[in-house]
Amino acid sequence: HKVDNIIATIDVNGRQIDGVTDDVMPLGDLRSKFEAFGWEVLEMDGSSFESVISTLQEAKENHLGKGVPVIILMKTEMGEGVDFMMGTHAWHGVAPNDEQLEDALTQLEETIGDY
Repeated sequence: HKVDNIIATIDVNGRQIDGVTDDVMPLGDLRSKFEAFGWEVLEMDGSSFESVISTLQEAKENHLGKGVPVIILMKTEMGEGVDFMMGTHAWHGVAPNDEQLEDALTQLEETIGDY
């Protein structure tokens, strides 16, 4: 139907609640799947504010209104910026205790303090 006023995003972090996506339920080639259904596919580093902003601007300025919807595959790391949360699915849906929260917030302030 030439829906060309949509920008969708998918967080591609390679993990789900039960473990690594490829071990639990592989997603395959998401780019090819969306292209097969007529989407314009962009990819970005979802852990970089600069990449997020520039890719969203690119999608809006260069791809909207061209007759197809746009999907952005955001490659991210679960728990990015918090050393004890990165690289594991164990924190998926789990809240930190007060001490862990304080540690996580301190690490995030050091990482994204300029924003």
